[in-house]
Amino acid sequence: MSLKILVVDDASFTRDLIRRTLRKQFPACVIEDAVNGRKAQQMMTKHQFDMVLCDWEMPEMTGVELLKWCREQPKYKKENVPFVMITSRGDKSHVVEAVQAGVTDYLGKPFSSEQLINKVFSAAKKHSIENKLSSQRPRESNTPGGVSSASLDVLMGAGKSAAPAQSAKITTPDAPVPTVKDVKIPTMVRFEGKQFRCMIIQFSKMEATMFIKSDDVVPQVLGQAVLDLEFDSKVNRLNYYVQSVATSEKKHDSTFLTVILSLIDQDSEKETFISRLFDSL
Repeated sequence: MSLKILVVDDASFTRDLIRRTLRKQFPACVIEDAVNGRKAQQMMTKHQFDMVLCDWEMPEMTGVELLKWCREQPKYKKENVPFVMITSRGDKSHVVEAVQAGVTDYLGKPFSSEQLINKVFSAAKKHSIENKLSSQRPRESNTPGGVSSASLDVLMGAGKSAAPAQSAKITTPDAPVPTVKDVKIPTMVRFEGKQFRCMIIQFSKMEATMFIKSDDVVPQVLGQAVLDLEFDSKVNRLNYYVQSVATSEKKHDSTFLTVILSLIDQDSEKETFISRLFDSL
């Protein structure tokens, strides 16, 4: 019987990344996903899942709240079903909270495909269900063309309702409101397997452009990134994907790179944080 895995994350880009990786590596598995903890609850009540991979920070219900609910259900006890928390939060207090709530393992953002696969295999092995990962069956796909349609929606800005057409009006133009600001913000950014000091040179509510010095690792386009941003004495870890990478000097072996990040998070609290930070710049 195939292993049934539930992926819970409010960011469609991350859900698609996880689904594609698991389907490629474990074609025998059934992979389903939920956009938040409430939806996950409904799905887990109707169907039995063998493993849960869940983001921590989500609207309506956090990952740790879903974890606590799971461990209260007879069929989702810790000894029965592995629960892997996927998060950019790595501080001790959050780790302790998740462990106390019954988490099986942690996967830090950003993560590589290999790290994700290893965590899933390790979690399955702890519950002696690793054999279900390799029981072969024909691979199924819900997304035609081989490229996830939801990821394309994120990249192309689709999925948002278009504003209705309005008749033209003659008005006095207001002063233009800046959507991108030139800044100099030193901070830290984490790519898959590597942490860098960086200097953000342009910032908007959806993108960040930065300089980094990369001696041996070049960030992968469409890979994940976690950016530390501080405002009002609070540091927030924000999830982005790498939109582009270019050398900052006109030579092929330049170690200075210009990296453009696009926001993945679809969390109202983080959006408010970014808006306040942007307005303060």
